Amino acid sequence: MKKWLVLLFVVFGMLFLSAGVVSAAKAETLVPQLILDGKTLQPPVPPTVVGQSVMIPARIAIENLGYKVDYDNKKKQVTVTSGSKKLIMTIGQQTAYLDNVSLKMDVAPILVSDKTNQYTFIPLRFLTQSYGVDIYWDNVAKAAFLYTSGSNAGNNGNTGGNTGNAGGSDTQPPDGGLIGVVDPNEPEGGNTDPGAVTPPVITGNLHGVRYEAETNAIILNYDGLIVPTITTLENPKRLVFDFPNGQYAGDFVPTVDFAKGLLGRIDVIGHPALTAVRFSLFGESAQTKIPRLVLDLNQAWDYEVVNDPSIGEFRINLKQPTPDKSKFTVVLDAGHGGSDPGAISITKRPEKEFNLSVILKVQAILALDDRIKIVMTRTSDTFPSLADRYNLANSVNADLFLSVHANSYTAATNGTETYYTREDSKAFANLMHSVFAPATGLKDNGVRQKSLAVTRETKMPAILLEVGYLSSKIDEPQLWTDALQNRVAEAIAKGIKMQLKLY
Repeated sequence: MKKWLVLLFVVFGMLFLSAGVVSAAKAETLVPQLILDGKTLQPPVPPTVVGQSVMIPARIAIENLGYKVDYDNKKKQVTVTSGSKKLIMTIGQQTAYLDNVSLKMDVAPILVSDKTNQYTFIPLRFLTQSYGVDIYWDNVAKAAFLYTSGSNAGNNGNTGGNTGNAGGSDTQPPDGGLIGVVDPNEPEGGNTDPGAVTPPVITGNLHGVRYEAETNAIILNYDGLIVPTITTLENPKRLVFDFPNGQYAGDFVPTVDFAKGLLGRIDVIGHPALTAVRFSLFGESAQTKIPRLVLDLNQAWDYEVVNDPSIGEFRINLKQPTPDKSKFTVVLDAGHGGSDPGAISITKRPEKEFNLSVILKVQAILALDDRIKIVMTRTSDTFPSLADRYNLANSVNADLFLSVHANSYTAATNGTETYYTREDSKAFANLMHSVFAPATGLKDNGVRQKSLAVTRETKMPAILLEVGYLSSKIDEPQLWTDALQNRVAEAIAKGIKMQLKLY
């Protein structure tokens, strides 16, 4: 995670080198500090405030990282690749793209100019939302403390409550600190001494926490009054419950010696989303530490909270999300691309061009139907790996996955084929082939079952279409015509709608 934070700075370092962008709106005069893993950063210009958002100067000198950086001055866009990961950001736009997944920022990146230079700024909140960086805003000291998952800040050496969790330590500050508290204009409650400590007023005593599989609930028993704050975190997914006016009672179970900074953990087996319940103390100092409860999730999950002080019970009822089927998600995959040309036709044209041409035509057709959300594995001559393709489809919980290819074998082999791997994809393959194969006008080679990565590792009905053979004198001339490609695209769009019962 630290590398991606650094990578973010590299991106904006490149943007800083660009010229010709108008200067941004004048910021507030407040100058907050920026502290990464305990080290105060010294960028060429200090952090600033725009409206209610703390803005971080992005240009920090980084060398020898080995990343590939491509900058498009015309688009004011930087593309940074590291292995299979890709980050794309644009000045003045609130949408960024990380591995083809769009991420929304509260405030768009900006350029601020002085007499000789231009500096790029990014909203602090974006680091947490996009890159899993833990952030704590100290409103008294006017400082933003950033903690990467690789840092040991506040960890006294005990890792028993955080095994395998990329979200950071559960001590200082765990799981994001006060995530999203980035309003530097919030009242300070009269405390103007950065070194002053005001212990919280205790209104509730926590006596125990447990996971109840029968009711699919996490139950916290207490006496008095507790009013928790709830934060939802990403990368990895977590629900965080802080109890600012509570304390662990001496009889709290499971028993944990919180005074020694130890962490508690209840592993959960068999739940489709919840993997563990963790509990600890969180805070700047021993006097101000408060109880914290963290639910580790492997996917997004709904929940409701029931707090009943009459019986001293705080319940977190987990509920399986209800899919919104007013809109369906379809992943369209143009095979090969970039450094992988795929098959080479008898006229020396690469398969990757054919695949992309057809898939873009399908996208254009389906884009007219607002019931379908389209996700593309690529829209230009790039090469996402096979894992990138099926991981993308799984991450967006797609309803369908479809990959377009053209085949190559002997000169005597020709025709159209549809491939599937898993039994739950067979019906989709048969339906699509019944519409798609006749549209090609080529020989019908039928539906075939084969173990292919993108149709095997995806979790939704997934098929791969081999439109024709680039090695065939019969198929190849037709594959490059707009007439065939348009017919095929129309048929694919129709087959998708039929499978989704939208046709």
